[in-house]
Amino acid sequence: MTRLWRVVSLPSSLPPRSRIGPLSLFKMLNTVTTTRGLRLRERPDDLLSPHHIETVAITLPRHPQLLLRPRYISVDPYMRTRMHPMGYDYIERWEKGSQLSGWTLAEVMQSQVAGFAPGNFVVGHLPMQESVASSAKEMIKIPAAHMPLSYLHPLGMTGFTAWVGMELIGAPTPQDTVLVNAAAGAVGSLAAQLAKRRGARVIVTAGRADKREWLYQQGFEEVLDHRHPDYAKHLDKAAPSGISLHFENVGGTALQAAIETMRQGGRIVLCGLVSQYQSAQPRQGPRNMATLVAKNVAIIPFVVPHYLEHWCNFQRFMAPLVAKNQLSWRLDEITGGIDSIATALIGVLNGDNLGKRVVKMNEL
Repeated sequence: MTRLWRVVSLPSSLPPRSRIGPLSLFKMLNTVTTTRGLRLRERPDDLLSPHHIETVAITLPRHPQLLLRPRYISVDPYMRTRMHPMGYDYIERWEKGSQLSGWTLAEVMQSQVAGFAPGNFVVGHLPMQESVASSAKEMIKIPAAHMPLSYLHPLGMTGFTAWVGMELIGAPTPQDTVLVNAAAGAVGSLAAQLAKRRGARVIVTAGRADKREWLYQQGFEEVLDHRHPDYAKHLDKAAPSGISLHFENVGGTALQAAIETMRQGGRIVLCGLVSQYQSAQPRQGPRNMATLVAKNVAIIPFVVPHYLEHWCNFQRFMAPLVAKNQLSWRLDEITGGIDSIATALIGVLNGDNLGKRVVKMNEL
């Protein structure tokens, strides 16, 4: 597994589109009927390890409506919650033997669907496979003038999550003091920028020195370490008048400290609790929940499948910012194809990524 950093500010490149001739492509499509994919070998009881995920042979239909070649597959913390035996019912849980899936950027290799042609790029939630047969349902065709890789981050599900949480739900104003933890991650990095664009005072956190340095480089002046043993004191010092809006990604002691610093009548937008996802009891609330009542603080949890009717509004808002390079976004790119997905996901759960982690698929 090799890590490649990609700091995205200009249009990003993709591997060249397939240059296979029509006859060769026809022969290939009529002889290749299997591909490699990922299954959950068994549910982890605590820490996820590569042993829990296995590679299996997948049979493809001989004449699919769309034959797709995944180019990049996203790995995200929520995938670990799909392995829990209960809870998180907004999305189907993975049982032993379940096929793994994720947000994917793919190239169309063969199409029997109007509007999709070989060489087009599409994004959508797809099985983690080296080749995928799709019905085109819920596939998003990327406009030719757009950067395909942007649909893995600011124009994709992580961007949508940040936009729903910060723009739609949080809606900060210049009078707000906003806290975003894990702000060097995929969602947090965009949520923090959106709050800053609205004129709010923004305090950000990251658990590693290089991540905090990157946040300073993005223009954030108040950058804290939410893993520091004195984090609660540092946060109280950084926000002596309290936090009015908190965008929560971490959970655990980071959330406890934020609750203590909240202003009367403040609000917490609950996006994730990644520090708890590997725990045997991942749905534990903070010990100081009663403080929320005393301070009249609203806690607003959300998951983006409940907000899909806002997707077009999100695109209208975010696409011009991406086109004009008015948002900083970063892909944490892992090579090695599907054989690297397990270790790439474990790394995200450990906080190894800086920016949005994706796995680059091998050329077939």
